[in-house]
Amino acid sequence: MKLFRQRPRHKLKDILVYYAFVAKYKLDCKLSTAIFSLKCLLVGVSLKPGANVCGRFYLNRFPGSEISIGSNLEVVSSPYLYGLNIYSQSKIRTFFPSAKVKIGNNVAFNSICIMARSKTISIGNRTMIAGNCQIMDTDAHPVWPPESRWTYSGDEYDAPVIIGDDVYIGLNVIILKGVTIGDNSVIAAGSIVNRDIPPNCLAAGNPAKVVKIFTTEGV
Repeated sequence: MKLFRQRPRHKLKDILVYYAFVAKYKLDCKLSTAIFSLKCLLVGVSLKPGANVCGRFYLNRFPGSEISIGSNLEVVSSPYLYGLNIYSQSKIRTFFPSAKVKIGNNVAFNSICIMARSKTISIGNRTMIAGNCQIMDTDAHPVWPPESRWTYSGDEYDAPVIIGDDVYIGLNVIILKGVTIGDNSVIAAGSIVNRDIPPNCLAAGNPAKVVKIFTTEGV
C-alpha cells in the first residue's frame, strides 16, 4: 500500500503550451488595461486606480453626462480568455446630458452592455456580473401608439436602475428600466428583470421572480 499518491507527469509540450497561454493572458490584460485607461481619459470617464481589463471595451459618453468607475475594476470581455462564449466587447454608453453611470469599487464583469439614455444606472460595490448581460434605463422606443416608435425623442419613459452591493448576476441576464436589485441578491442566468428584487434572495425566470430567500442560517 502506497502512502503517497504518485504525482501525474505532464508532457513538456503541454506545460509549454499552458504557460504560453498564461503569458499571453497577462500580456493581453496589460495592453487592454492601458488602452482602456487611455480611452477613459480621452472620453472623460472618471476611473479610480486598480483597473484590470482583458479584452475590448467600448466607451461613448454624451457631452455633459457622467460615467464614473470605482477602484479595482475587473473586466474580462475576450472570448479567448473567458471560459464560456461571450460577446467580443463590453460597452458603456450615455445618450443625454442627464444620464449617469456609476460603478462602485471592486466590481467585476464579463462583456456586458450598460446603456443609460437619460437616467442613472448605479452598480454597487463588490457586485459580479457574468457575460452577455444587458442593463438599460429605457425601452428606447415607446410601445404604443405605433407611429411614436419612429418619432419619439423625449425621456419621460426612462427610469433609473439601481443594483446594490454584493449582487451576483448570471450569464445572459437582461435588466430593464426602473429596477432596483437589493444587496446580496442573485439573479439566475437567462433571467429578464423588469421589477424590483429585494435583498438577500435568488430570483430567476422571465420575468424574474424570487424563488429562494437567503438567511444567516443558510438558504
